Amino acid sequence: MKYPRLLLLSIISWLGHSTISHAQQDAQFTLFPFNQLYFNPATAGEDGTTRFQLINRMQWQGYQTSSGEGGAPNTLMFTGSVPLNFIKSAIGVNYVNDRLGAMGSQEVQLSYAYKMNINDNTLALGARVGFQNRYIDFNKLISRDPGDPLIPTGRLGQSQPDIALGAFYDATTFYVGASINHLNRPKFSLSGDAQNALEPNAYLTAGYRFEPIYGLIIQPMVLVKTPVNFSTKTLSIEGGAMATWNDWVFGGITYRLQESVNLLAGVNWQSFRLGGAFDLTGFGRATKAPASFEMMLSYALPPFVKRKAMPVRTPRFRY
Repeated sequence: MKYPRLLLLSIISWLGHSTISHAQQDAQFTLFPFNQLYFNPATAGEDGTTRFQLINRMQWQGYQTSSGEGGAPNTLMFTGSVPLNFIKSAIGVNYVNDRLGAMGSQEVQLSYAYKMNINDNTLALGARVGFQNRYIDFNKLISRDPGDPLIPTGRLGQSQPDIALGAFYDATTFYVGASINHLNRPKFSLSGDAQNALEPNAYLTAGYRFEPIYGLIIQPMVLVKTPVNFSTKTLSIEGGAMATWNDWVFGGITYRLQESVNLLAGVNWQSFRLGGAFDLTGFGRATKAPASFEMMLSYALPPFVKRKAMPVRTPRFRY
């Protein structure tokens, strides 16, 4: 297990030597350890249960635009994941509604993962297809000359297909995942002839699990995000550690490079998981509000147990 641990520590060490661009095309979540299906289709069915989850991220709460209206990013995401053990596979679906002032997007994605057993570990290969819808509401934009007939009005949107690929290796004490989304570079034309493309983004995630005392699981973790045309100016890294006690209550702290320190906590209760996160922004406060919040509600269906068929007895055959 020495090499996975060295790999994880090497990735985390980048935190002190990289820079980040905050202009990201995809939504970000502090609760990413519970939300890997969003950026890696190979994680469908990863925990072995049929699970449905809802996360709402309210970023930079209290941020106001020049018009006085709220313009802070707000992201709502629903995911569902179903293992198909009889064909060594799993499927997943996610819906995301992301709003940022006058602009926004919705996406509906379907993921498939094929799982291969390697000794006692699992390697999953996944693919995802879906649609991205991007829109702009011109009525929410402020113009110096509102009566100008050349200024568009109303809401204009466009939908394009979207494709992603991923891989995920899960062992008893560690996991490593890699994925690339927007492989087909979907292009959107919402104003004139100008086109805005979703560039392919690469994701790398890793975590290590150990149990220092009975019932206490410690998990260091890291998430790296970058466009495929790599540049330190567009590299995003966040990492930290989470502790879980008796598979019941969990809490942790992470750091998003050159942006925020984040706290996360929650509880597992029967089939439910309730959680939340708080981000304290430490960089670029002149253009942001100091705090962001996330809320999570998750439900796992009980495992299906095939009951043994009871014999049918009749007096005719009983002797």
